[in-house]
Amino acid sequence: MTEHKNKDVFQNKESKSLFNKGIKYLAIALPLLFISPILITIGFKAINKSNNYIVVIIGCILAIFTIVMVTQAFRLILKSLFNK
Repeated sequence: MTEHKNKDVFQNKESKSLFNKGIKYLAIALPLLFISPILITIGFKAINKSNNYIVVIIGCILAIFTIVMVTQAFRLILKSLFNK
């Protein structure tokens, strides 16, 4: 039988820390992926009732922030995986 050694996926500590940072960014962005469209929808319904634009503005800002967080997370993860 062959022995299975615990082999480290990341040989380099910098790559591992970049990967962990990318995963943390994705964890932060995950709830925002659900919250921002809900806020935008609620905001459009509030505009129809009382011409209140604040919820739509907050939802759009959160949506932009979410897009930035996800792209940053994928950039960090790819950088850690292809780091030599």
